[in-house]
Amino acid sequence: MMPDDNTIIEEARSWVGGRWIHGQALKGVGADCVQFVTSVAKNLGWIPESFRTIKYSRDWAMHNDKSILIEEFSKVADRVAFDDIKVGDVLIFNTGRCAGHSGLYIGNGMMIHAHIRHGITEEEASKYRDKFDSAWRIKQHGDG
Repeated sequence: MMPDDNTIIEEARSWVGGRWIHGQALKGVGADCVQFVTSVAKNLGWIPESFRTIKYSRDWAMHNDKSILIEEFSKVADRVAFDDIKVGDVLIFNTGRCAGHSGLYIGNGMMIHAHIRHGITEEEASKYRDKFDSAWRIKQHGDG
């Protein structure tokens, strides 16, 4: 059974307050943006526990044209139109020469993401609208 919106939001919010830690996902401690999103998806049963992202440098998007972030999310998610986003969808943003930041949409224009300076926080997605690259729906999330 697919979790309802409230379950998705509760799981994402249970990470808020942790600090930004590159390449890690430790609930109650911290994570980076990719590991936060993939850990929430694992905890909701959308992707297998065994799924691992490749290792990446924290400044990859600043110096490369190819987005590792999109490459990784495309393994478990399908692109969706921004106008069709729903709770649990992944928002991807450009942070340099390519897409390098992600957040989880929780509805009402809000997202939760792991910000390098502010830690895991809930913010208005529109704050980053000028950097928006794409939206993705994790395949197990589906339309249910």
